[in-house]
Amino acid sequence: MQKNKIFISYRQSDTQSEASRLKENLEDIFGADRVFFDIETLEPGLNFAKAIEKTLFQSAVVLVLIGESWIDVKDADGNLRLFQEDDWVRKEVAMALAMEDTRVIPVLVKDAKKLSASQLPDNIKSLADYQWAELTIPRWRSDVQRLAKSLEKIIPPQKKESEKRAFIPPKPPKTKSWWAKNYLWILGIFVALLILGLWPTDENYDDYQDQEPTNQELTAEDINTLREDNPNGTEIYDNLELTDEPIADQPAQAGFDYSGKWWLWENGVRMGYILIKQNGAHFSFDYYYFDQKVGEGTGEYDGTYLYSTLFSIYEAGSNYGFSFGSNDGGKSWFGQTFSDNLPANAELKRN
Repeated sequence: MQKNKIFISYRQSDTQSEASRLKENLEDIFGADRVFFDIETLEPGLNFAKAIEKTLFQSAVVLVLIGESWIDVKDADGNLRLFQEDDWVRKEVAMALAMEDTRVIPVLVKDAKKLSASQLPDNIKSLADYQWAELTIPRWRSDVQRLAKSLEKIIPPQKKESEKRAFIPPKPPKTKSWWAKNYLWILGIFVALLILGLWPTDENYDDYQDQEPTNQELTAEDINTLREDNPNGTEIYDNLELTDEPIADQPAQAGFDYSGKWWLWENGVRMGYILIKQNGAHFSFDYYYFDQKVGEGTGEYDGTYLYSTLFSIYEAGSNYGFSFGSNDGGKSWFGQTFSDNLPANAELKRN
């Protein structure tokens, strides 16, 4: 039997949302048929125990997601579920550890701490000896990329046709047209031709010298008439309409309102939201994930693109950014986000 699946083991009350998000991230890399996620993968009517066991035997990798309450969840009688024989999370981990040709990777989610063998039941104590991976909220993308690189050594990534979506590419660099680059040469040639065309020949110059001047001098009578009509010589100045009121400043171009709460989606997965505070063409924003502020930044709107000039995520060393364009007057935005210059198709949706 070919082992080519990634099995995600998790406790629903502990890391269900993170497990679902990780599943979607891994499906983009390895394909939907390579990632097992019990709630969505199991079909109605199947025997849960047999289906889980069969999938574990087909899995080359088992990811054990461990959150802050993974070992503390209790049953109705107040007993720790992890130490109950019928706890399915414990069963999944025990079966995976018993398979020599299956890679087991414990994954610490959010603020979970590494477990010691003394905290685990006897049949899964060896889990504490395995190399751990991490998935943190501020560094989610880079943590997933690091985990995926490790998985690619075991399961080759599967290429899939990218989803077709109408998106506006990031703001392109401004390039000069041919006229902008060569207008000085064109202007110089035009002026040279104009000078050559107007320069008089000897014959034309002689004709010009023979012409009588046409300037007409004013007589004394003309001068006296002008003085009588405007004795102070201020006719033009007197006709000007002056006002003492200050000239009002022209209002800055505000454009449309793009402030407020926007949900951020990357490759069809919701990645939190940003709160934008607009100031004309400039704006500042805060980035939230699970209603927890994890980043902030500034940006500009140049009439076509809405893009960040600074985007910092707390406790993350990566460089982040985004660039979006809108085809419907700012109701929705399509474009890309960037992490260390790695792009991802993304969009912003109003709350």
